[in-house]
This record gives sequence, C-alpha cells and structure tokens, in this order.
Amino acid sequence: MKGFFKKIHGASMRILEETGIRIHHEKAIKLLKRNGIRVDGGLARFTEDQLMEWVDKAPESFTLHARNPKYNITIGGGNTEFSPGYGCASIVNRDSSRRPALLDDYKRFLKLVEVSDYFNINGGIIVQPTDIPDGTSHLAMIYAATTHSAKCIIGMPGRAEKIKQLFELAAIPYGGKKEFCKKPRILTMISTISPLQVDSAALDSILSGAAYNQPLIISPAPAAGTTGPITMAGNISLANAEALACIAIAQMAKPHLPVIYGLQCYAADLRSGNISIGSPGYSLQAAYCALMARMYGLPSRTGGANNDAKIVSIQSAYESMLSMLTSCENGVNLIVHSAGILDSYSAMSYEKFIVDLEIISMIDYYLRDIRLQEDDLAVDVINRVGPGGNFLFENHTADRCHTEPWMPELLTTGSLEGDSPRQEMFDKIEIKIEKMLRAYRKPEMSAETIIRMRGYLLENGVDQKTIDRIDAANPAQ
Repeated sequence: MKGFFKKIHGASMRILEETGIRIHHEKAIKLLKRNGIRVDGGLARFTEDQLMEWVDKAPESFTLHARNPKYNITIGGGNTEFSPGYGCASIVNRDSSRRPALLDDYKRFLKLVEVSDYFNINGGIIVQPTDIPDGTSHLAMIYAATTHSAKCIIGMPGRAEKIKQLFELAAIPYGGKKEFCKKPRILTMISTISPLQVDSAALDSILSGAAYNQPLIISPAPAAGTTGPITMAGNISLANAEALACIAIAQMAKPHLPVIYGLQCYAADLRSGNISIGSPGYSLQAAYCALMARMYGLPSRTGGANNDAKIVSIQSAYESMLSMLTSCENGVNLIVHSAGILDSYSAMSYEKFIVDLEIISMIDYYLRDIRLQEDDLAVDVINRVGPGGNFLFENHTADRCHTEPWMPELLTTGSLEGDSPRQEMFDKIEIKIEKMLRAYRKPEMSAETIIRMRGYLLENGVDQKTIDRIDAANPAQ
C-alpha cells in the first residue's frame, strides 16, 4: 500500500511541477505568488516541498458542530459519517416516471434525514427545487435546513457573494458572524474542473470558507477516459494533484483550516461519454482515495450508494451495495450520496432512499463482526440442547432475539403475503416513509431568531410566499 501511495504521490508531484494547474481567480493567484509559488499566465506550478509544507498544516480530524450539540460529529480518525444524496433536480417516482424536484420534496427529505439514526448531517442540495428562483434558492435551502434540522449542515459552493449570504444567514442562530466563525459548522463541497483547472466559483468558495473558518470538502472528479486518463492509476494521480493544490491554497488562506480529501474519480462509459458511478472502477478508486487520505493525514470523503440505474431496480441495488461497502470497509470518514441517488447523480428517489438505509444497516451489521465472549460461543447451550435438539425455545435465544440477528425491514422473506414480491416491497417502503414522517418533530428555534432569519431572506430577494411555504407545517408530506 505504501508503494502505491509513493508512486501516485510522485506522479502528482511531477504533474504539478512540470505542467501545473490553471487558476481562474486573481485573488488566489496573488495569494500563491505571495507564498513563493511560480504562476505564469494563470498556471501555478508547485515544487513538492512548497506543496507539502501547506498540505501538512491541515488537521487530521476536526469536530463539526451542530445546532443541537448531541449531533456534533468528529470527521476523521476511525469515524464514518453519512450524508444523503446531493445535487439532483429530478425525482424518480414509484412508478419509475420522472418529474422535477420541488421545494416540498426538499423539505420532505430534510425530515427523513432528521429522523434517521444513520445521519448526523443534513441539508445541502439534497434536491434542487425547480419551483423557486435559482438566484435565491441557496438561501431558501439553507433556511429550510437550519429550521427543519438540528443536525450538522452541508452548504453549497458558489461565488463569493452567494457564500457570504449563506454564512450570514446560517450565523443568525449563533448570534452573528463572530460566534459562528469560532467553530466549524457548515461543510462546503468544492469541485475542480478536470483536467487541471480550478474555476473562479470554486476558488471563491475556498477563500470564503477560509474567511469564515468553515471546513471544505475538496472533491476533484476526473472520469477515466474523458476528463482524466483511462488508466485508474493515471486518473487517481490527476485527481490527487488537483486536490493537493486546492488544499494548499486553502491553507495559505487560513492555516490549519479543516479540509476533507475527497477524490471522486469516476469511470466513463466510452460508448456514450457519460460518467459511470456504479462501475467497479469507481469503487476501486474510492478505496484508494481512503488510502491516500490516511497517508497524507487527512479526513476522507467518497460516494456511498452510487449507481447508474435509471430506476429502483436490480442494477441500482447491486451497484449501490458495492459502492457503499467499499467506502465503509475502507474506513472513509464522510460518505456523501449515501441514500436516495439514482442515474449517475441526476435524480433522487424516496424509494431508493429507504432501500439505501437498509443497505447501510446490512453493512453496519457486517462490519461490527462476530463477538467472541464466552456467552457468545454458547458452548453450555449447545451441550444442553445436544444432538438433534432445537434452540428456538432456549432462554439464550429469547434473550437475544431482538438484538442478535440482523432483521430486514424491506426484504421479502418467508411466505409471500400478496401476489407480487415487488408490490409487497414497495408497500413496505411506503409504510416506512409514512412512519418516519409521522415521527418527525421540528427542532425548536426561538421566535426572535426566526424573525431575524426571515428578515434577512426578504432583504436578500427571497419572496414572502417562498418563506411561508418553507415554514408551513405539512405533516402529510
């Protein structure tokens, strides 16, 4: 493993020193030059010593603080955290039809995430609501996430003014910017433009995160054969070069700023040119992302229930299981797209969301492994039952029947209750969704804080109707 790291690291250093990375941002270029980095015509070239001096300043782990401290989490070390799907503008319905995502869908997913014990992180672009203006949707989503969830929050990237608005709005419940900036509170996802470019919006997001002391997820996403080399090793080398350059810039802007190393190295379907996130090529590269992060002493991020399936199907299940198991088994610290995603990140599905919770549950049980205490070995029980006996009515079984075996919520086992196994499973999913939504309780927030947040929204172009829709109670949704 160290040999792999050494070769990939060496290739990335050669790329950054010989070719460099194009920086589309004057302020970032000035920052690089002030710190001795050679920049010619927007191309920044790092020596290994220059680069690693800054990368080494990033912390190995950090605490992300939630509005309710019981949801505070450690990102890094041996801890794994999940967050749901991200960035989709479409919903795939139960009947496999597709429709635009709406604000009500965003709220509904917020509630499902809030209720689930598998998530300590909420928000972000779980879906992109198409029924509110693009220019203010970032504020609407952060307001909805902050008022509907007490868990940690993922934000969204963008130009400096947009990020400033997000942080100012999110700071209101904490009493303002000064208090907000004292701790990491909102994650921001940063993507490069492969190969070897960082655009102005991504760099605005990096510099804004540094200005507000908020952690960054650095996630280059080259696709092998299109925006990256077709070989897995070459694709990882490219992504690693992009990630390290961005991490260095973040550290120049604010030394010791928390960053997450998050290679999103895709495979590509060369028949169509599309990315493939359900391919074993993605999972293989994700495993090495976790390795590279550990070698650099950084927290890691990959995808979770990734798949290329158009609908909830056999394909969506086996591709998601491979991707999720790979990330969990390799100790990835933050797994994004852990529930609900379909069709190469282009759609979300309520049914897939629930199926993915079952996948997480299965993997959690598998990775907890087998206990080997004397009572677990059950020698006395085996001797008592003896040859040809039955363990069903033993106290040893009765005492553990609700905790020891893994019990499915969705899988059809035993006798079929209806005429269609598919219908039975989808009915179970619908019952699970309804149960979770009934269990949701909106976290408390003072009336004064809500009034101030609503005022900020109005001042920054969010219309009253949208605010009222966010605040409206709709328990049936």
